[in-house]
Amino acid sequence: MSVQNVRDAIERFLADSTPQVLCIRGAWGTGKTYTWKDVATQRRKVPGGIALSQYAYISLFGLNTIQEIKLDILQSTVASTQIGQLITAETLRERFDSAEGPAKRAFLWAARGIMGNRFDSLVAALSMTTAKQIIVFDDLERKGDKLNNSDVFGLTSYLTEERKCKVVLLLNELQLKPEDKAVFDSYLEKVVDISLRFDPTKEEIARIAIEETDMVADLVRNNVIHLGITNIRVIRKVLGMVKELAPLVSDYSCVVLENAAAIITLFGWSYLQPHNAPKLEYLKRVHTFSPQKDDADLDLQWRDLLASYNFTHASDFDLALLEGIEKGYFEKDKIEKHASVLHNADARNKVEKEMRSIWDDMHYSFVKPVDQVLDRFYESYMRNIEYQSMGDMVIFERLFRELGDPRSDDFVERYIAVNHDRPDALDISRLERMGEELTDKVREKILAAAASQSAALTNDEVVFRLAKLGFEDEYLELAAAMPVSEYIRILKSYEGAQQSDIQNAFRQYLRVGTSDSRPAMIMHKAGKALREIAKESLINRRRAMRLGLIQRLEAEEKAERKLLAAEQDARKASTTEHGREDE
Repeated sequence: MSVQNVRDAIERFLADSTPQVLCIRGAWGTGKTYTWKDVATQRRKVPGGIALSQYAYISLFGLNTIQEIKLDILQSTVASTQIGQLITAETLRERFDSAEGPAKRAFLWAARGIMGNRFDSLVAALSMTTAKQIIVFDDLERKGDKLNNSDVFGLTSYLTEERKCKVVLLLNELQLKPEDKAVFDSYLEKVVDISLRFDPTKEEIARIAIEETDMVADLVRNNVIHLGITNIRVIRKVLGMVKELAPLVSDYSCVVLENAAAIITLFGWSYLQPHNAPKLEYLKRVHTFSPQKDDADLDLQWRDLLASYNFTHASDFDLALLEGIEKGYFEKDKIEKHASVLHNADARNKVEKEMRSIWDDMHYSFVKPVDQVLDRFYESYMRNIEYQSMGDMVIFERLFRELGDPRSDDFVERYIAVNHDRPDALDISRLERMGEELTDKVREKILAAAASQSAALTNDEVVFRLAKLGFEDEYLELAAAMPVSEYIRILKSYEGAQQSDIQNAFRQYLRVGTSDSRPAMIMHKAGKALREIAKESLINRRRAMRLGLIQRLEAEEKAERKLLAAEQDARKASTTEHGREDE
């Protein structure tokens, strides 16, 4: 039954004073309780919206006796006009003032004897005030083990028939124990007057869970609908995660937040609902375009959904987000490192799209004036120079020169000015290997710029740049080539924020999966350097061990020793076998 149909039925039930039992059944987390409370809260504001003057909501979770239920009814009863409000002295006063004569006398009698009477007698006496009111029993499937379903249904029947109450039962019947399910089925027809199955669509659940209308809410709502997540608590937790991340990526392209929201929704669902979602280990290793034989069953269950969700495999950014989900917080440095890569990739894609549009005008028209096209090329190139390669520069220089536009030299000058501190950006050997033709004039300009570049970076500068640009080929190459003695010197030469940058430069690859051997070599040498520093004093050992690099080095060495031992055993076995053959 749709949410609106259930809401309509609840409204009719609340407006009718006839003693009845309403049962609403549905899966956990789909919004049964929320929908009931929302309708009841709204209807209390409507004249005649709620026929009875008093109301109580009770969760049966963990309750083991009827006496406990009765006591909860007494403690939870408020005037119907106060549904949704906290129970306070004011709500109790209004409840007392609205009680009918006999009920009020019973309350006063019990209050006068509260110090001298047994507790059971007090509850029994106060129970006389429970009449002609709405009572909601939630979580029937999670009641205490000592409380029988038959007792709950018996109390429900008594409240409606003898005390003229209207009773509501909210439960997930699929989670009832077998013995409780049998009792429930036998009493359902006898006691329940109106039985509703709460089975909202995934779109309805998403709207219930996320009422906000901001960008983050819209992203998460669309994601949970696509994945079919139907647990409101899980959806709210995922939304909270994305809201926590959003400020960390606010300075980047919106595509960064879009991608992060999609991954947090998927991985958050898997983390919070492992029995309903793809397993985390599967998500970390799956590749929807290159399935593994051992994952055939899981692929059959999940691959189509993941492919339609545009999830092909877990990237380094995805794994950094998963780490934040598991820890309960996101580390700003790690998120920004991966976000900047995604941001730059998105920016490059936009530049390429813009350039393709101009090239289309260049190639697929016989009427567009050439000056107009060249002006667009020039403006776009100069505006997006940071995303232009040397190959791009050569292409535009040639195009403008061949078409007689004097601005051809501007492309070379601008490229050199922007990249004068990047040795790799002025390396023409790659272009020549690819067969690119350079005029003597352009070649001389580039070679002159390369020759005039500043002296090579010091090892200290390499490490500090590595902290900010940890995946740039130039700095990876230089850092991996440094001797361990330089690692020791640099680690002991700086303190405070600079020391923090150095440590981050060396340990940033610990949880980043990559086939590049250079990060592994950097961590290997840093681990050796820290192990030497740790020998100097107890405090230095404590400082060094906290970085995790020594532990990684020792695990690496242990694995090498194990492999070496296995190879030696294999050689011994082979020698013995050959000896036997010779005999």
